[in-house]
Amino acid sequence: MTEPAGGGLVDPKIALQRQVETLAQRFPDVDHDELRERVHAAYDKLKDDATVDSHLVAMTEKQVTEDLRSSGETVHVRSDDRT
Repeated sequence: MTEPAGGGLVDPKIALQRQVETLAQRFPDVDHDELRERVHAAYDKLKDDATVDSHLVAMTEKQVTEDLRSSGETVHVRSDDRT
């Protein structure tokens, strides 16, 4: 969940930091600083091309995930099986 920046808007800085944390859990072998750079670069590129920005954070996570997977990074999926 994201934090409102005021007036019901999401603060992109907080939302992007949460995306970095989420991606760090999914891609534990990728350096945290590299994830931060990728997230901010993807967000900035998407924002530059966007006419509507309501879904940019979600699109950013999807873009970075696709980029990491296509570059050969392994996705760590948490198992709910606790046996």
